[in-house]
Amino acid sequence: MADKFRVGFIGVGRPWRTEGATGFGMAYSHAAGYAKLPDCELVACADISEENAKAFAEKFSVPATYTDYNQMLAEEKLDVVSICTWPHLHARMVIDSAKAGVRAIHCEKPMAVTWGEALSMARCCEERGVQLTFNHQRRFLEPFQRAKKLLKDGLIGQMKRIEGACDNIYDWGTHWLDMFFFFNDETPPEWVIAQIDARRERKVFGVPLENQAVVDFQFTNGVRGLLQTGDGADVGYANRLVGSEG
Repeated sequence: MADKFRVGFIGVGRPWRTEGATGFGMAYSHAAGYAKLPDCELVACADISEENAKAFAEKFSVPATYTDYNQMLAEEKLDVVSICTWPHLHARMVIDSAKAGVRAIHCEKPMAVTWGEALSMARCCEERGVQLTFNHQRRFLEPFQRAKKLLKDGLIGQMKRIEGACDNIYDWGTHWLDMFFFFNDETPPEWVIAQIDARRERKVFGVPLENQAVVDFQFTNGVRGLLQTGDGADVGYANRLVGSEG
């Protein structure tokens, strides 16, 4: 096929739970997905570890490897970039990729470390017409797709409340918040009330987490949302949809 999308990767690491792995090795999952698309061509990868870059390139037949992602952006004329590094690196890498002229960026979650970084990423991509997405893949899984269909079919009547429970807001909760929007047709929130307990130090990817939290909010269509995390989140479910009839 002519005119395939040229795909590059920033941060490939090592596969999850393999020797030397320092994270989840999500670039391997991204690459496996792109490889199934007939209009995508995997052309380059960059990692500060040359060994990791070469191992990734060998597995997915990627022709070019770099230890400097900016050099890759300058030389490869990429259409799509996957960013699979730790969150504190996301903002700079997203902005650099957008300024380099890529057409789409698929970044790992969590989005960033601060609200300011998240805004700068979104604004930079919007100004340049770059599609910016994050790896909230659960909405595409069969159980959630089936739940959405049953909801649309009226099984529980009119939806009144969406509930979620998980370990933390920042790393895990981002998935459930995405699912709240998925089930409620991307309706924006109207207000949010939340409280966290952070008396004990706890971190993921170097970012401080709450010990427990309660987040209560309402969407503009009147549907309520409730997310519980941490010590108080063992409530017997991960997601629950409450409707007028069940």
